Amino acid sequence: MIKVIGHRGMSGKYPENTLLAIKKAIELGVHGVEFDVRSTQDNVIILFHDEKLDRLTGISGYVRSRTYEFISKLRVRGEKIPTLNEVLEFLEKQNVTIFVEIKEPDIVDKVLEILDNYKIKDRLYVISFYHNILPKVKSRDYRVGMIFVCRPSNFKKFIEDVEPNVILPRIDMIDEEVVNEAHNLGIEVVAWVVNDRDLLEKARSLNVDWVATDYPDKILKYVKESKITSYM
Repeated sequence: MIKVIGHRGMSGKYPENTLLAIKKAIELGVHGVEFDVRSTQDNVIILFHDEKLDRLTGISGYVRSRTYEFISKLRVRGEKIPTLNEVLEFLEKQNVTIFVEIKEPDIVDKVLEILDNYKIKDRLYVISFYHNILPKVKSRDYRVGMIFVCRPSNFKKFIEDVEPNVILPRIDMIDEEVVNEAHNLGIEVVAWVVNDRDLLEKARSLNVDWVATDYPDKILKYVKESKITSYM
């Protein structure tokens, strides 16, 4: 059984990490949505992937060097940059799994403070490349996920300090051994970024649990055409 996550929402067709991209992914019937969070200068948690504003807004400078008042006036291909609160207010009413990626380790307390205000814990994963922050998240009874882009030489040692609920390796870093080791420990596997049929079939052959994609419309269609069992 394989489930589909909208990576930064439906980011292949709509502005990434915007409420529009998330809504469009959910309308298609994705099983989960993933998005990135980081902080403004005045400690407002927003959805934004890059450290700098340049690529997405055309404005130079670091996100962390600008106030939310400034950033709230910017647009990503016409769409507002949402706050974490704004997105969670919407997602609290949706039947979809949520993957929140923390992009800066020092914002973990603020993110948890916000998450605590919403009734989403039973369908939420807090994920990050910063594995050292995840034990704190887990101690607050949140499910956690380790993202990585290299093949761990000793999988059990790699995860022992965190004991994650899910691992999120890049698709080219996954092999059958990693998936089997994870499953034997009760850990789910998310492959990213899966944007075409060949990568989907690779993920399926490896028996991963989830695929994250920029194009959930295409991948959901391939899932249906391939008669790959999918469920909410």
